[in-house]
Amino acid sequence: MYDIIHFDGKFFSTLKYLLFRPGFLSHEYLRGRRADYLHPIRMYVFTSAFFFLIFFSFYQKEEAIDIKEKRDTLEEVIEDLQNEKTRLEKKIQKDTASFAAERLKEKLKNVEAELAMVQKDSSLIDSVKSLSNGSFTLVSFDKETKYRELKSVQQYDSVQASLPERERDGFLKRAVKRQDIHLNEKYNNDGSAILKAVTNKFIHFFPQMLFLSLPLFGFLLLLLYFKHKQFYYVNHVIYSIHLYCALFIIILSGLWLNSILTMISHQEQDWIGGVFTFAGFFYLYKSMRNFYGQRRAVTILKYMFLLFLSLFVMLLLFGVFFLFSAFTL
Repeated sequence: MYDIIHFDGKFFSTLKYLLFRPGFLSHEYLRGRRADYLHPIRMYVFTSAFFFLIFFSFYQKEEAIDIKEKRDTLEEVIEDLQNEKTRLEKKIQKDTASFAAERLKEKLKNVEAELAMVQKDSSLIDSVKSLSNGSFTLVSFDKETKYRELKSVQQYDSVQASLPERERDGFLKRAVKRQDIHLNEKYNNDGSAILKAVTNKFIHFFPQMLFLSLPLFGFLLLLLYFKHKQFYYVNHVIYSIHLYCALFIIILSGLWLNSILTMISHQEQDWIGGVFTFAGFFYLYKSMRNFYGQRRAVTILKYMFLLFLSLFVMLLLFGVFFLFSAFTL
């Protein structure tokens, strides 16, 4: 019981300094004054676990709201189906590969059946599937489309085996194309369903992605402050941990406030997102100025560089984890 109360007491006293004195806790850690505050790693584990628990509950709540979009008018659907039919007919004439032609003819047959169905009974518009979702492609290496028409990975492997060795796809290209075909086969060529599944898996990788970004963010700070020998790499990482914890709490506060006000007013409060986004960016600037102790102009310059470099790193991580999500389905 004492350990729980002691932990709670340390957490809330540390939280007060974390939110209202940006950079203070990192500075105290640097000076060796650590006993009175919650250890940065313990705080990160507790804060991030709580953050993602709430974040995923908000995400699942939004996902559960099924917004059914209205279909186009009968004339528009018929016109789109006729255009799709014409497109497929032209494609069949150009494509000579047996697998591709067979797949295209099957698609054409489905489009013709749906066109006849809609023309006969307009109430069946919602049953049209040919126009709703296309196939899914992880990475488009070239303009060739014949591989997208293959029904299975086995067919792709068969086509590759029939080619001369120098004309076969390389390791990376082969892996991506095989996964493309696998996903389209698994989800019945429903591009929207594939994208939803990949996105859902990707979002659940957020905790690992952010944890991995911590040492990278610390390294960026090391580059920006390489002349300041009093700051070791570990000091930059500790500062990064405190920063992440504060941003978690700021984001959570914004989500909660938006949820409460939306419940009261029955409409989304978009301005809250803007206010808390500004609060997060301002917190970063203020914590940098307080912890590193440089002049305002220098801090602003390094702040801008840090934002640019961080954006590059996060985009890289997003791309890697998105592809990883697609390859683990």
